[in-house]
This record gives sequence, C-alpha cells and structure tokens, in this order.
Amino acid sequence: MQDPTAEHHRDRIGLHRDESNGCYSFDLDGEVVAVATFHELGKDITVLTHSEVLGSRRGQGIGALLVGAVLDDLRRRHQQVIPQCWYVAQFIDENPDYLDLIAVES
Repeated sequence: MQDPTAEHHRDRIGLHRDESNGCYSFDLDGEVVAVATFHELGKDITVLTHSEVLGSRRGQGIGALLVGAVLDDLRRRHQQVIPQCWYVAQFIDENPDYLDLIAVES
C-alpha cells in the first residue's frame, strides 16, 4: 500500500533512466532523493536489483513513489520484471495492479 504522506510530493518529482549505468534516479525539486538499479535480461525482462531513498528523505513515502514510477516506466516499455530488491517485491505484493509485470519462467 502506498504511503499517503507521499501524495504532496507528486507534482514536484521527476524520474530519469540512465541506460549506461543501469539506474533510475528520482528527484524532488531538482535534488536526487532516491535511486533504483537494474539490469536487463534480453530485450523483454528487467531485473530490479536495489532501491534506496537517500538520507533525510527516508520515511516520507518517496520509496513507494520511486518504485511505482519505475514500474510504470517499465510497463510503458513493455518489460517484465524480476524484483530482486526486497522493497520492490514487497511493493508489488502490496499493489496487485503491478503483479502482471512479474516475469514468468517458461
């Protein structure tokens, strides 16, 4: 379940994907406040390896905003996800609208 304290941040945030370094950065009012790292398996699967909210920004619901924004971006890219990061896995469990993104082993 997404943290309601995060709602007041929604209009001041930005998500940036850095393909070459395999990371997303999440900024609030131009300051990077959270990151998520990834690597791709083939062309259709992204492994989310780590997410972190930086320093004093913890406890404000920014982690949920980060992960939701990353998952929304991956959905737009038609990617499936392997959530190696415990927080990403927990977020998906608590937000079943994202369950369809989980990569299914064949």
